[in-house]
Amino acid sequence: MHLAVSIAPVELPEDAASTAASATSYFQPLQKGDVLHSSPEHRRICAAASLTVVAMVAKMVLLITWPLTLRSALGLAAAALAGLEFADFGSGVYHWSMDNYGNARTPVFGKQIEAFQGHHEAPWTITHRETCNNLHQPAMATLPPLLAYLFLASSPCTLMFGAVACTFIMCAQELHKWSHTVRSQASPLVNRLQDAGLVISRTAHLRHHRAPFDCNYCIVTGHCNDLLDKSLDFFSRLQRLVVRLNGVEARCITNERPMADRARAEKERAKQARRSASRRAR
Repeated sequence: MHLAVSIAPVELPEDAASTAASATSYFQPLQKGDVLHSSPEHRRICAAASLTVVAMVAKMVLLITWPLTLRSALGLAAAALAGLEFADFGSGVYHWSMDNYGNARTPVFGKQIEAFQGHHEAPWTITHRETCNNLHQPAMATLPPLLAYLFLASSPCTLMFGAVACTFIMCAQELHKWSHTVRSQASPLVNRLQDAGLVISRTAHLRHHRAPFDCNYCIVTGHCNDLLDKSLDFFSRLQRLVVRLNGVEARCITNERPMADRARAEKERAKQARRSASRRAR
């Protein structure tokens, strides 16, 4: 996961808004070495995953017995819905684990854990992150299951489930980005999707950004949040299980915020930069 923008929608200063895409001093990422632009490698990874999804859909269409019966149509619709909600559930479990356990030195996941922590302290970079930069890591993670579905699945419903689930897992970070984008700066389509409850809304995701960051982890549709947080007490149960297994408390319990000092330093640096710019303008 990458660092992300504006917990609560805040209008940007006029001079900052005009240069937002280049991430001026107002919007620098907290994670050292992080960049916001898409590289050719990022684009190749996203293209490979996207083309694999297209191939899966093509295979599904070829496997469907035409004309499509009502039973087959309902089966495909159920598989698509299941894939969408599975992606929402999966995004929540992954988000919860990255938020609450490990650190920057954790093998494989260290950079992502650090980015999740930075996102809580400085959630104002994701809307300035180019799309392929934002999506290349989940795209790379979904490529193996996508290829497995493509070459091994022989049922149209199985292919539908895999294509929808993997696509929305891959795109979760972009939906997350939309939930941090000021309504007036988002496209009308994004606003309509959020208003209809088809993707995670600003209001729903804002609840997650209140310390101790212990709820609303799902970032695809957000439909699973109330079920997991209230009805099932799912993540609290998982946290108690982890404590029994290895004695480690979740960060939402200990209130540990490893990126807080760096965030304060960056905010002060940005403040000084604004003052300097203001003085030069005079």
